[in-house]
Amino acid sequence: MKNTKNNFLGFRLPENLIEKLDSISEQKAKSRGLIAKNAIEQWINHEMFNQTNQMMIIPKALLCEIFKNYNSEDDFQLLIKGTVDLIADIMKFVLSEPMNQANLDDYIKYSIYLFGSNGFNWFNSIDINSNEKSFTLIALHDLNENFSIFFKSFYKYLLKEHFNYEFVINLEETTSNLIHLDFTLKK
Repeated sequence: MKNTKNNFLGFRLPENLIEKLDSISEQKAKSRGLIAKNAIEQWINHEMFNQTNQMMIIPKALLCEIFKNYNSEDDFQLLIKGTVDLIADIMKFVLSEPMNQANLDDYIKYSIYLFGSNGFNWFNSIDINSNEKSFTLIALHDLNENFSIFFKSFYKYLLKEHFNYEFVINLEETTSNLIHLDFTLKK
């Protein structure tokens, strides 16, 4: 068994950050150290992801404003197509696998990372499952209903255009903070 070495890192924080850390620690019923360790790990992963993929961070408030300004369906579809194609390029580059039905599971695992807390941080939680006949996506976020509509269309377009899936929609639910998609996949 490989022995992993853990190093100690100590630093000082201003009183206002300690108060915030204590508040989060109390809310989550976890120690200060664990909360700080998780925050540092998440930030490092996020920073490395951004540097590796030449990304920039867009605040959620700005993203919500951007979505508000898409009034026409055609403009919204152009945004979705452009975003899907960009994300597909990133995913293909990172995974070095063709985007096809045989590799969908690998892309699902990566997309949970990509859209979750260590990637784009679009979702507070995201769960994607597929098998030979069905595909389910349940995701929680704190943006707005336009983002839910955007991501629902985004994922449907990704499956159709890049994985060549045809599907029958069993459930398509979006609210201001929830996306729930359930498809039956056609081969």
